[in-house]
Amino acid sequence: MRLHTRLVAFGALIAAASCGGSGYSTGPSTGGTGGTGGTGGSTSNSISVANNSFTPSATTVPVGTTVTWTWAQGSVTHNVTFSDGVASADMSSGTYSRTFNTAGTYSYDCTIHGSAMSGTITVK
Repeated sequence: MRLHTRLVAFGALIAAASCGGSGYSTGPSTGGTGGTGGTGGSTSNSISVANNSFTPSATTVPVGTTVTWTWAQGSVTHNVTFSDGVASADMSSGTYSRTFNTAGTYSYDCTIHGSAMSGTITVK
């Protein structure tokens, strides 16, 4: 009976050790809600510009983070224009970066495509 109990306990230990492997991370999060208060955004500092959208369209980053927008190959002309007046050039390729040194919410859009192509950076 002791052998049976030990085998069951050992099996349970192995099963517990193999569960939830994706819940442990040694690096920064690049997806999920990332503490954005349930807004469904990400914590990525890289944003793709393609197909008339910003992906992800909402992200949360710490103060001092540089966020980089990268135009996809073959992308049409877009820009990144913030409500505070800071803006990229009109571009169809390349990258644009902005460093966020002050906490707050920064809304932006592509002025060529309007509010249908918009995003938000939350800096905490």
